[in-house]
Amino acid sequence: MLANLAAIGIKRKKPGASSGYVARRLQALRTDLGSLARDVRVAELDAEIKALSVN
Repeated sequence: MLANLAAIGIKRKKPGASSGYVARRLQALRTDLGSLARDVRVAELDAEIKALSVN
């Protein structure tokens, strides 16, 4: 859900006051995924979050 909210903010090019919160939460999630990264679905989610962070 957080990834969807971040994507909406990016597409609108109107990052709101909570955009920093969403970015921090997504980065925290990436950190928490750690040992689960061997699962293909988790790796895909991690890649999507990383792509959002780069843009």
